[in-house]
Amino acid sequence: MDVFKLLFLELFLFSANAAPLAERLFMLSMDHIPTGPYYSNVTGNVTGWHSSPIWPAWWMNGDDRSNGEFDMFEAYEPNNHASITLHDWDQSLYGNCTMPDNITQYANSSGNAFGGITQFSPNGTSLEPFNKAGGGVYVMQWDHGKFIREWTFVKPNIPADILNGSPNPNPDTWGMPNAYFPFGKNCHPDTVNHMYLILNIAFCNGPVTEECKDIVRMQPEAFNETYFLINYMKAFCRPNEKCLTGIYGSG
Repeated sequence: MDVFKLLFLELFLFSANAAPLAERLFMLSMDHIPTGPYYSNVTGNVTGWHSSPIWPAWWMNGDDRSNGEFDMFEAYEPNNHASITLHDWDQSLYGNCTMPDNITQYANSSGNAFGGITQFSPNGTSLEPFNKAGGGVYVMQWDHGKFIREWTFVKPNIPADILNGSPNPNPDTWGMPNAYFPFGKNCHPDTVNHMYLILNIAFCNGPVTEECKDIVRMQPEAFNETYFLINYMKAFCRPNEKCLTGIYGSG
Protein backbone atom coordinates (compact mmCIF):
# COMPACT_ATOMS: atom_id res chain seq x y z
CA MET A 1 0.00 0.00 0.00
CA ASP A 2 1.19 3.50 -0.79
CA VAL A 3 2.87 5.10 2.21
CA PHE A 4 0.83 8.25 1.78
CA LYS A 5 -2.41 6.31 2.13
CA LEU A 6 -1.08 4.86 5.35
CA LEU A 7 -0.16 8.31 6.57
CA PHE A 8 -3.78 9.45 6.58
CA LEU A 9 -4.33 8.74 10.27
CA GLU A 10 -7.88 8.73 11.60
CA LEU A 11 -9.16 8.18 15.10
CA PHE A 12 -12.86 7.39 14.97
CA LEU A 13 -14.19 8.26 18.39
CA PHE A 14 -17.29 6.16 17.82
CA SER A 15 -17.03 2.73 16.24
CA ALA A 16 -18.39 2.01 12.80
CA ASN A 17 -21.23 0.06 14.41
CA ALA A 18 -22.26 2.90 16.72
CA ALA A 19 -25.30 5.03 16.06
CA PRO A 20 -24.56 8.33 14.32
CA LEU A 21 -24.49 11.45 16.44
CA ALA A 22 -27.40 13.78 17.01
CA GLU A 23 -27.22 17.36 18.24
CA ARG A 24 -24.83 17.80 21.14
CA LEU A 25 -22.38 20.15 22.81
CA PHE A 26 -18.92 18.83 21.94
CA MET A 27 -15.82 19.85 23.85
CA LEU A 28 -12.19 19.07 22.95
CA SER A 29 -9.45 20.10 25.41
CA MET A 30 -5.89 20.04 24.08
CA ASP A 31 -2.48 21.12 25.33
CA HIS A 32 -0.90 20.78 21.89
CA ILE A 33 -2.14 21.10 18.31
CA PRO A 34 -0.08 19.42 15.55
CA THR A 35 2.32 21.77 13.82
CA GLY A 36 4.87 21.07 11.16
CA PRO A 37 5.93 21.98 7.65
CA TYR A 38 3.70 23.97 5.34
CA TYR A 39 4.74 25.05 1.90
CA SER A 40 5.14 28.68 2.92
CA ASN A 41 7.71 27.80 5.61
CA VAL A 42 9.43 24.97 3.72
CA THR A 43 9.64 26.01 0.08
CA GLY A 44 8.25 29.53 0.03
CA ASN A 45 5.21 28.41 -1.99
CA VAL A 46 1.79 28.91 -0.45
CA THR A 47 -0.63 26.48 -2.07
CA GLY A 48 -3.59 26.32 0.30
CA TRP A 49 -5.09 22.98 1.23
CA HIS A 50 -3.97 21.07 -1.86
CA SER A 51 -1.36 18.51 -0.83
CA SER A 52 -0.41 20.36 2.34
CA PRO A 53 2.35 18.37 4.11
CA ILE A 54 0.20 18.28 7.28
CA TRP A 55 -3.52 18.78 7.81
CA PRO A 56 -4.75 18.20 11.37
CA ALA A 57 -8.51 18.29 11.83
CA TRP A 58 -11.37 17.63 14.24
CA TRP A 59 -14.56 17.18 12.26
CA MET A 60 -17.89 15.42 11.72
CA ASN A 61 -18.79 13.56 8.57
CA GLY A 62 -22.07 11.97 7.54
CA ASP A 63 -22.54 8.31 6.76
CA ASP A 64 -23.39 9.44 3.23
CA ARG A 65 -21.98 12.42 1.30
CA SER A 66 -25.45 13.98 1.09
CA ASN A 67 -25.49 14.13 4.92
CA GLY A 68 -22.91 16.88 4.85
CA GLU A 69 -19.82 17.66 6.88
CA PHE A 70 -18.87 20.04 9.64
CA ASP A 71 -15.25 20.87 10.44
CA MET A 72 -14.72 22.19 13.98
CA PHE A 73 -10.99 22.64 13.50
CA GLU A 74 -8.70 22.49 10.48
CA ALA A 75 -5.15 23.79 10.10
CA TYR A 76 -3.96 23.27 6.54
CA GLU A 77 -2.11 26.58 6.17
CA PRO A 78 0.44 28.30 8.45
CA ASN A 79 -2.13 30.65 9.95
CA ASN A 80 -2.66 31.47 13.61
CA HIS A 81 -6.39 30.81 13.31
CA ALA A 82 -8.42 27.68 12.63
CA SER A 83 -10.82 27.13 9.75
CA ILE A 84 -14.37 26.19 10.81
CA THR A 85 -16.50 24.98 7.89
CA LEU A 86 -20.04 23.83 7.14
CA HIS A 87 -20.06 21.80 3.91
CA ASP A 88 -23.45 21.57 2.18
CA TRP A 89 -22.56 18.83 -0.26
CA ASP A 90 -26.14 18.23 -1.48
CA GLN A 91 -27.48 21.69 -2.27
CA SER A 92 -30.28 20.32 -4.47
CA LEU A 93 -31.70 18.52 -1.44
CA TYR A 94 -31.00 20.90 1.45
CA GLY A 95 -30.43 24.32 -0.10
CA ASN A 96 -27.41 26.56 -0.52
CA CYS A 97 -25.98 27.63 2.83
CA THR A 98 -24.38 31.07 2.69
CA MET A 99 -22.56 33.40 5.06
CA PRO A 100 -25.09 35.44 7.08
CA ASP A 101 -25.10 39.09 6.07
CA ASN A 102 -25.10 40.11 9.72
CA ILE A 103 -22.48 37.62 10.90
CA THR A 104 -20.72 40.14 13.15
CA GLN A 105 -23.90 40.41 15.23
CA TYR A 106 -23.64 36.75 16.14
CA ALA A 107 -19.96 35.79 16.00
CA ASN A 108 -16.46 37.19 16.28
CA SER A 109 -15.69 35.82 12.86
CA SER A 110 -14.78 36.41 9.24
CA GLY A 111 -14.91 33.95 6.40
CA ASN A 112 -15.61 32.93 2.85
CA ALA A 113 -17.43 30.31 0.80
CA PHE A 114 -15.96 27.05 -0.53
CA GLY A 115 -18.42 24.18 -0.93
CA GLY A 116 -20.34 25.78 1.93
CA ILE A 117 -19.22 28.33 4.50
CA THR A 118 -15.84 28.77 6.15
CA GLN A 119 -15.39 31.01 9.17
CA PHE A 120 -12.17 31.63 11.04
CA SER A 121 -11.38 31.60 14.73
CA PRO A 122 -9.50 34.67 16.03
CA ASN A 123 -5.76 35.00 15.51
CA GLY A 124 -3.80 33.24 18.23
CA THR A 125 -6.25 30.35 18.64
CA SER A 126 -4.42 27.77 16.54
CA LEU A 127 -1.01 26.22 15.89
CA GLU A 128 2.05 27.72 17.62
CA PRO A 129 0.29 30.55 19.52
CA PHE A 130 -2.20 28.00 20.91
CA ASN A 131 0.63 25.69 21.96
CA LYS A 132 2.76 28.46 23.48
CA ALA A 133 -0.21 29.53 25.60
CA GLY A 134 -0.38 26.01 27.06
CA GLY A 135 -3.39 24.91 25.04
CA GLY A 136 -7.09 25.49 25.34
CA VAL A 137 -10.54 24.19 24.47
CA TYR A 138 -12.59 24.01 21.28
CA VAL A 139 -16.35 23.83 21.88
CA MET A 140 -19.08 23.26 19.28
CA GLN A 141 -22.82 23.51 19.98
CA TRP A 142 -25.08 21.82 17.45
CA ASP A 143 -28.75 22.76 17.85
CA HIS A 144 -30.26 20.85 14.95
CA GLY A 145 -33.24 23.10 14.29
CA LYS A 146 -31.47 26.41 14.83
CA PHE A 147 -27.72 26.70 14.37
CA ILE A 148 -24.18 25.50 14.92
CA ARG A 149 -22.00 27.72 17.09
CA GLU A 150 -18.37 27.37 18.07
CA TRP A 151 -16.05 28.89 20.66
CA THR A 152 -12.26 28.65 20.97
CA PHE A 153 -10.80 29.37 24.39
CA VAL A 154 -7.04 29.66 24.85
CA LYS A 155 -5.46 29.54 28.31
CA PRO A 156 -5.93 31.34 30.61
CA ASN A 157 -9.22 32.58 29.12
CA ILE A 158 -11.31 29.46 29.70
CA PRO A 159 -14.80 29.80 31.25
CA ALA A 160 -15.09 28.59 34.82
CA ASP A 161 -17.71 25.92 34.09
CA ILE A 162 -15.33 24.34 31.54
CA LEU A 163 -12.21 24.80 33.64
CA ASN A 164 -13.89 23.25 36.70
CA GLY A 165 -15.26 20.30 34.75
CA SER A 166 -18.90 21.15 35.40
CA PRO A 167 -21.36 18.45 34.23
CA ASN A 168 -23.71 21.30 33.26
CA PRO A 169 -21.79 23.84 31.14
CA ASN A 170 -23.86 26.73 29.83
CA PRO A 171 -22.75 28.20 26.47
CA ASP A 172 -25.08 31.16 26.90
CA THR A 173 -22.67 32.50 29.54
CA TRP A 174 -19.57 32.37 27.33
CA GLY A 175 -20.10 35.50 25.27
CA MET A 176 -20.07 35.81 21.50
CA PRO A 177 -18.98 32.64 19.68
CA ASN A 178 -16.17 32.55 17.13
CA ALA A 179 -18.36 30.99 14.46
CA TYR A 180 -22.10 30.93 13.78
CA PHE A 181 -23.97 28.91 11.13
CA PRO A 182 -27.75 29.44 11.21
CA PHE A 183 -30.23 27.01 9.70
CA GLY A 184 -33.39 28.20 8.02
CA LYS A 185 -35.14 28.62 4.69
CA ASN A 186 -32.01 28.48 2.50
CA CYS A 187 -29.98 26.14 4.70
CA HIS A 188 -32.02 23.19 5.91
CA PRO A 189 -31.21 21.75 9.38
CA ASP A 190 -30.58 18.37 7.72
CA THR A 191 -27.65 19.84 5.80
CA VAL A 192 -25.66 18.02 8.48
CA ASN A 193 -27.13 14.82 9.88
CA HIS A 194 -26.12 11.27 10.87
CA MET A 195 -22.66 12.51 11.84
CA TYR A 196 -19.60 10.63 13.09
CA LEU A 197 -16.73 12.34 14.91
CA ILE A 198 -13.24 12.12 13.45
CA LEU A 199 -9.89 13.34 14.77
CA ASN A 200 -7.07 12.97 12.28
CA ILE A 201 -3.74 14.17 10.95
CA ALA A 202 -3.54 13.96 7.17
CA PHE A 203 -0.23 14.06 5.31
CA CYS A 204 -0.10 15.23 1.70
CA ASN A 205 -3.79 15.55 1.01
CA GLY A 206 -4.72 14.91 -2.60
CA PRO A 207 -3.88 15.70 -5.23
CA VAL A 208 -0.55 14.56 -3.83
CA THR A 209 2.43 16.35 -5.35
CA GLU A 210 5.96 15.01 -5.64
CA GLU A 211 7.15 18.08 -3.74
CA CYS A 212 4.94 17.11 -0.79
CA LYS A 213 6.08 13.50 -0.89
CA ASP A 214 9.70 14.63 -0.79
CA ILE A 215 9.05 16.80 2.27
CA VAL A 216 7.55 13.85 4.17
CA ARG A 217 10.19 11.37 3.02
CA MET A 218 13.28 13.51 3.37
CA GLN A 219 12.54 15.79 6.33
CA PRO A 220 11.28 13.64 9.23
CA GLU A 221 12.70 16.13 11.74
CA ALA A 222 10.19 18.68 10.44
CA PHE A 223 7.38 16.60 11.98
CA ASN A 224 8.62 16.45 15.57
CA GLU A 225 5.73 18.68 16.68
CA THR A 226 3.07 16.98 14.56
CA TYR A 227 0.96 15.45 17.31
CA PHE A 228 -2.18 16.03 19.37
CA LEU A 229 -1.85 16.20 23.15
CA ILE A 230 -5.43 15.74 24.32
CA ASN A 231 -6.80 16.15 27.82
CA TYR A 232 -10.33 15.00 27.06
CA MET A 233 -13.23 15.01 24.66
CA LYS A 234 -16.74 15.36 26.04
CA ALA A 235 -20.23 15.30 24.55
CA PHE A 236 -23.06 16.92 26.51
CA CYS A 237 -26.73 16.27 25.86
CA ARG A 238 -29.92 18.24 26.21
CA PRO A 239 -32.00 17.87 29.40
CA ASN A 240 -33.99 14.60 29.53
CA GLU A 241 -31.60 12.89 27.13
CA LYS A 242 -29.36 9.98 28.06
CA CYS A 243 -25.72 11.08 28.01
CA LEU A 244 -22.51 9.72 29.52
CA THR A 245 -20.85 13.07 30.19
CA GLY A 246 -23.53 15.48 31.39
CA ILE A 247 -26.29 17.91 30.51
CA TYR A 248 -25.65 21.37 29.16
CA GLY A 249 -27.83 24.40 29.77
CA SER A 250 -28.91 26.74 27.04
CA GLY A 251 -31.63 29.28 26.53
